[in-house]
Amino acid sequence: MHHRTVLSILITLMFSVMLNAATALDNTFVEIPTLPKFEKPQLKEGESAEAFEQRVRKLHEQRIEDVFEIQKAFRLEVEDRNRRLLRGEERQSPSLVDPYDPLFTAYASESFIVENSPQFETLLERDQKRYKGHNSWLFIVSIEKYQHTDPVLFARRTAEIVKATFQKKLDISERNIVTLYNKNATLKNIDQELRKLLRRVQRNDVVYFYYCGHGLSNKAGEQLILPYDGMPDFLDSKNTLKLERMYNKFLNSRALRTFSFIDASFNGITEGVPIQKGLDKVEMRPRAEGYHKRLNILNSARGQDTANAYLEKGYRLFSYFLAQEVLTKEQNAGALFDSIRTMIREVSYSYGEAYLQEPEFFGYRELMLKSK
Repeated sequence: MHHRTVLSILITLMFSVMLNAATALDNTFVEIPTLPKFEKPQLKEGESAEAFEQRVRKLHEQRIEDVFEIQKAFRLEVEDRNRRLLRGEERQSPSLVDPYDPLFTAYASESFIVENSPQFETLLERDQKRYKGHNSWLFIVSIEKYQHTDPVLFARRTAEIVKATFQKKLDISERNIVTLYNKNATLKNIDQELRKLLRRVQRNDVVYFYYCGHGLSNKAGEQLILPYDGMPDFLDSKNTLKLERMYNKFLNSRALRTFSFIDASFNGITEGVPIQKGLDKVEMRPRAEGYHKRLNILNSARGQDTANAYLEKGYRLFSYFLAQEVLTKEQNAGALFDSIRTMIREVSYSYGEAYLQEPEFFGYRELMLKSK
């Protein structure tokens, strides 16, 4: 009996070691391959800014083709690894981000950006006025640098100009503004800070919500936004936020109405580039979000469109014209939408078919942005 007991213990230990070894193997991240380096393109002597832009875009599109097979092989290996995980073990993102993408590095370098768009700098000169509007609220989420995916060009500086514009023209007190940028815009923080703000909102108050970052949609077509710490390949509640749920929070608050401005594309494509890497085809079909009489929504792009940067100005395309119109005109929501739609459509058309962008509006056109 003694020998059988010892043998049984040894066999149990052996299987335990084998199981732990297999688990450790499964739970080891796939090694990230090094992508070919990319030489930063330079402006040639006598080359116009327009010609340089066109050349960089072609290099950018060629780069996407050049690294695709590496991204695809990495995805297949990671997906196989993720399938073998035990419950509770950490998944690895199958999207291999290209750090050398010219559109994110060379062309978007600080030296290329027009020096601070004098238009905004002049119009937003700080005066001695203290904004005292206590019945308006502004909640801003803007993510330029993500933990698990491509950056969003100019998102931070764009959000700052939107904040300054809204505060000045809509008379919003600083204490009524919440801003979450980059690392602070985690899924947990967005949820917590929104709850805190809405608890302070009173009857007849107006809330303005602005988001700039990546957007996606799930199989049901529900519109999603990606927090700083979200993985774009896992469209679950641990990695994304459903806009419908956020909108319900606004509707369940005491706010008289909410204006939502979303600078993102819900088909998972930003700057013409899918944020889910290595897929032969990204199939996201976002459905139009329903709206309520107390909720007005202005999205930067239709379901099939991409969301672009306005490279010549150094801002996001949609938000640049949004801020410009709010800053220079007092108009209702419908007129605001009509104005920026025309300008965004024209600019994006000049970038080429892969970059087409046209905003969409859901709500009551006659409503004025500024509360009375």
